[in-house]
Amino acid sequence: MLPDLTPRNAHAIAHPDAAVNGQLLPYRRLFAVLLACSLVGLPGCVSMRGITPQATAVQANQLDLGNTVISAASIEWPNAAWWKDYHDAQLDALVTSTIADNPDLKAAQARIGLAQAYADIMHAQTLPTLSGDTTMTRERFTELQFIPAPWAGHTDWNNRATVSLAYDLDLWGKQKGIWAAALDETHASAAETQQVQLELVNAVVRSYIRLGFEYQLRDIAEEHVREVEHRVAIGRRALSAGLTTELAVTETEVPLPMARMKVQQIEARIALIQNQLAALSGQGPGAGEHIQRPVLHYDATIGLPDQLPVNLIGRRPDILASRWRIEASREYIASAKANFYPNINLLAFAGFQALGFGKLFSNAAAIAGVGPAISLPIFDGGRRRANLSAQTASYDMAVEHYNATVLKALESISNQLVLLNANAREIKNAEEALTTAEKAHALALRHYKAGLANYEHVLATHEVVLTQREAMLQLEADKLDAHAGLMLALGGGLNDEKASQAISDASRPHADATKHARAGSTP
Repeated sequence: MLPDLTPRNAHAIAHPDAAVNGQLLPYRRLFAVLLACSLVGLPGCVSMRGITPQATAVQANQLDLGNTVISAASIEWPNAAWWKDYHDAQLDALVTSTIADNPDLKAAQARIGLAQAYADIMHAQTLPTLSGDTTMTRERFTELQFIPAPWAGHTDWNNRATVSLAYDLDLWGKQKGIWAAALDETHASAAETQQVQLELVNAVVRSYIRLGFEYQLRDIAEEHVREVEHRVAIGRRALSAGLTTELAVTETEVPLPMARMKVQQIEARIALIQNQLAALSGQGPGAGEHIQRPVLHYDATIGLPDQLPVNLIGRRPDILASRWRIEASREYIASAKANFYPNINLLAFAGFQALGFGKLFSNAAAIAGVGPAISLPIFDGGRRRANLSAQTASYDMAVEHYNATVLKALESISNQLVLLNANAREIKNAEEALTTAEKAHALALRHYKAGLANYEHVLATHEVVLTQREAMLQLEADKLDAHAGLMLALGGGLNDEKASQAISDASRPHADATKHARAGSTP
């Protein structure tokens, strides 16, 4: 007779939770206590302690603007089409073409669509997911598992058709935070697109101003060539009459090649600027050849539309973009912190599963399930802390970028005012110099007609007049360029009602869309 090999505690082994003499086994009780302590205490091992932002946004209204800005006269805010104040229809057409056809601006506009698409993806992550799944597998079934006859050991179809539902409860707002950050990134992309447009329009205007200046320089250079040629002609006539020497005539001819070369250099610069304007407006170089001589008329009061720093720079697209980036970084930090807490996903499925096709859609083949999937951070090798550190560093970078942009904006405004004020004083001096030169030339011409001076003196005084005219033209071009620079510094007239609303939204801790995304999701 075979001995009884059944353990005396076979029931306890088969059922580990069973009691011995009405009590839990000692090791099971110890395991239960350790498990409970782990569930309560181990999440504390994944700590976010010591990871906090270090950067602080600069308060623009607390910065010293200096006398140049404070003492500036009050003017109206520029309108959205500020370049029309130059009263040049050709310039208006170039700017319109630039806004419509410039590839860089189109690429920036495409980035808005890309950012919005990413925000939509992040929004989808916050919603339930419903999916259908059907599998049909031809396979040989084992004889050594729980496969009933007649399929055990034979080949047949294993079929499954289910509908599954999954929903991340997002208890601490991780996904909603990422969605809110993506919305902020979309706003930032829109503001950056405005900045690209502003810079492109400004580049077109300033290049056009330079083109007009080069045309005026060419007029003076051509007049100078005619003057030198006149001098050479006088010298040759004097040589023929025996009134001068070959050396004197040769010395008169020396400046002529250089004067002609200056005209050629100016014409080359005109062609280059025309090519540049054609490229900026999204056209080929051939379009630049059809750009006519600019006719610019502008006389603006030097001043600022506001004296408060935050108002002066708050409408600039680059400032708006920087502020939206800060908001996005703040949301990413909140999402990274949510990673430190447990989360629950609700999972459910229903469908049919059967061997063979005969009874796949019968009551006997029905399957269903529902339940939560709980994720609990315990040990992750520092991944969550590293992620939070990275998001915090990104926030610090965003804040410091905003600070740098604010300082640069105020510097730009002050610089343009300095240039405009200095230009106004220089123009007064240049006007006096030009008036004096023209008076001297008129006297020389009068003396020549009266026989009191030779024509060489007339030509010499006329050359001084041309030099003063060139200096005056340079100052006029500098004035127009500085005005365009001030428009860029103030935000380029993109400060319509929509932009003002964007400023208001950006100045709040969370924009309306961000608040909607984050509603009820912050622990």
